[in-house]
This record gives sequence, C-alpha cells and structure tokens, in this order.
Amino acid sequence: MVAGLFLHADLRRRDGLLRPAWWSGVCLGIGGFQLYDGTVQHKRLRLHQIRYDVDPRPYDWTWNVIAVLFLLAGLLLWHRARRPVRERSR
Repeated sequence: MVAGLFLHADLRRRDGLLRPAWWSGVCLGIGGFQLYDGTVQHKRLRLHQIRYDVDPRPYDWTWNVIAVLFLLAGLLLWHRARRPVRERSR
C-alpha cells in the first residue's frame, strides 16, 4: 500500500495520473478483496465469522452483492479509461 501511494504521488507530480484508471483499480481491488474475503475466508475456511448467534445469510448476501457492485464499477471505469487510448491510435 505504501508503494502504491508513492507511485500515485509520482504520477500526480508528473501529471500522468488518469483518474478513471486509478479509480478503476481502487474499485477492482476493493471488490476483489471483499468477494474473496466473503467467500473464501468466511465460508470455505470459516475464519473470523461476522456473527455467531444469528443467521449469517443476510450479511453474506449484502457483503457479496456490494463486492460485485464494486467489481462492476471498476470494470466500467476501466473500460472508460481505455477508450481514449484506442481513439488516439486511429
């Protein structure tokens, strides 16, 4: 994370930061981690369960739906960030 912040600062200093591409990476990272955490760590490995005395399904569905929404937003932003590159090459 620290290295990523240094890279981000360097891109801003050189005026090379593409905000849609950066936000795409943030959304893809959040969504990917959240989906991995909710499915692999919580369900498959049973590590750090959210709630112990209630039905976890509403929490699981909410967690995973939000993860998929972040992934979709990241893909949309990535597609939008790549569009100017394709138009310049024509």
